[in-house]
Amino acid sequence: MQTGSSNDVSGATSSNRHTVVLEASRRTTHTLPDDAPRDPRYASAAPDVDRLWRALSRVADPELPVSVVDLGLIRDVRRAGDTVEVDVTFTASACPCMEFIIEDVRERLLQEPDVKSVSVRDVWDPPWTTEQMTAHGRAQLQSCGVAA
Repeated sequence: MQTGSSNDVSGATSSNRHTVVLEASRRTTHTLPDDAPRDPRYASAAPDVDRLWRALSRVADPELPVSVVDLGLIRDVRRAGDTVEVDVTFTASACPCMEFIIEDVRERLLQEPDVKSVSVRDVWDPPWTTEQMTAHGRAQLQSCGVAA
């Protein structure tokens, strides 16, 4: 990364580093258009739940230019009335971004109409592997020089 570029996070303080990294990631994450075909593993037949999956596809991983859905971190999304439950996994049990991802997932879903409460649950079984990534997520990482 070049010093002074709009994606430079070297000058970030510990208190604003997450915000700086997240903004840089949002500038480089390419979301699919709403009408683009999606990986069937990360979609729902119920329109109100499918809309939540689409909203989560706009949540960027704090460290990589790919969405948490395309990375395969979102395992399941359920809705009961105005309450949403999300099962999330992480790439490693010591992932330094776990709280940031949970916070970003919760914040994004609370922006959706008729969502008043969001519960995020850590799911570790089965463990995350690159097999959970979508083809779009793989292509995004490979375009940045990351083997996926």
